[in-house]
Amino acid sequence: MFEFFPGIKSWSFTGIRLLAESYYGGGEFNECVRTFSRMRAGDAESWHQEWLGTAKAVEETARQALAAGHAAAAMKAYFRASNYYRNAEFFLPHTDNRKIDTYKKSLACFCSAAELDPGIEVIEVPFERTPMPGYFFHPIPRCEKPPVVIFMGGADSTAEELYFLATREALVRGNACVIVDGPGRGGMLRLKQVLARPDYEKPIGAIVDYLQGRSDVDGDRIALFGLSMGGFYCARAAAYEKRVKACVFHFGAYDALSEIYDFYPPLRGQFQWIVGANSEAETRKALSRFTLEGSVERIECPLLILHGEDDVVTDCKGAKRLFAEARCQKELRLFKSAEPGSTHCAYDNHAEVFPFIHDWLRDRLIA
Repeated sequence: MFEFFPGIKSWSFTGIRLLAESYYGGGEFNECVRTFSRMRAGDAESWHQEWLGTAKAVEETARQALAAGHAAAAMKAYFRASNYYRNAEFFLPHTDNRKIDTYKKSLACFCSAAELDPGIEVIEVPFERTPMPGYFFHPIPRCEKPPVVIFMGGADSTAEELYFLATREALVRGNACVIVDGPGRGGMLRLKQVLARPDYEKPIGAIVDYLQGRSDVDGDRIALFGLSMGGFYCARAAAYEKRVKACVFHFGAYDALSEIYDFYPPLRGQFQWIVGANSEAETRKALSRFTLEGSVERIECPLLILHGEDDVVTDCKGAKRLFAEARCQKELRLFKSAEPGSTHCAYDNHAEVFPFIHDWLRDRLIA
C-alpha cells in the first residue's frame, strides 16, 4: 500500500481510503494531495483543521455553483464536501464536541447533494423505539420493481460515506440500493446514541420489512452487502433473516474481539464508543458477543467472502473460518499479499473488486 505518511499506517490507510472513494465522487485527487501536503504528519489537530478547511472551501464552491444555476456542478461539490467533513472528524475522539458538529456538516452537505439528484431519497426505517436514518437509491435507469441491495458499513463508517463505495455499481446493473445507519453507526450513534449490538438480524430485518412495504421494488429479491464490520452484521443477519437471497462478506470479522479489537489497536477507542463502554474490560466483555460462532451453519443463501492477506485492520483468519464452517453455496476470494485488492476493503483496487461484487450480486438476484 502506498503511504502518504510513511511510518504512520493509520493516516496512510485513511488517505488511501479517501482516494479510493474519490473514484466514485467522494473526493478529487488534487484536492486531497494539496490537503495532505499542508498537514503536520501525526498531529490529529492538523488533520482536522486541514480537512475542515478543504471541506469549507468545496462547500462554498457548491453554493456558488447552485446560485449560478449549475446544479450538476453543485451536486458534485456538495458530495465531495460531505466526505471531506467526514474525514475532518475521523481522528477526533468521541469526547470532542467538534466530532458531532463536523458530522452534522457532512450530513448537511450530503443532503444538499441528494436534493439535486432525483434518484436519491432520504428515508427513515422504523425500528423499535428509534427510526434508522438512511437513503434509498433508485437504479439507473429506473425500472419497474427492481431487486435491492442492502449495503452495511463498518465500525467507523457512515451511511453517507458508503455512497462513495461503489453504490452506483449496483444502480447501473439495475439494482436499487438502500444504505441505513443501524445501531452503533453514523447518525444512529452520533445523533441518537443508539449503540452497536450483535443481533444485527433485527435492524436488518426491519430494513427488509421496510423494503417489502414499498410498491416500487421487488421485496422477494433482496441481497446483503457488508463491508468491514458490516460484513459481520450481514453474515449474522443472513443466518437468521431467511428473506435474504444472497450475502457478501467483504473483509469482515467472524469474531470482532480477536480479529479487529486485538488485531488493530487504533480502533479500540471507536469500539469503546460504539458499544458504550467506560473501560477496556467493559469493551472486551461487550465485544465477546460479536461473534458468528453458532450462527454460520444457519446461513442458507449464496455467500461471497472476500479478504486480503495485507489487511492490517481485520485478521483474514475470520474469512477463512467463515468459509470453512458455512454449509451454504459459498465462494472465497482471497487476495494474496502484494496483489491488488489485498489491503483492507480492497481500497487499493476498487476499479476491479466492486464491479466483480456487484456482478456476483446481480447474477444471484436475477436467477
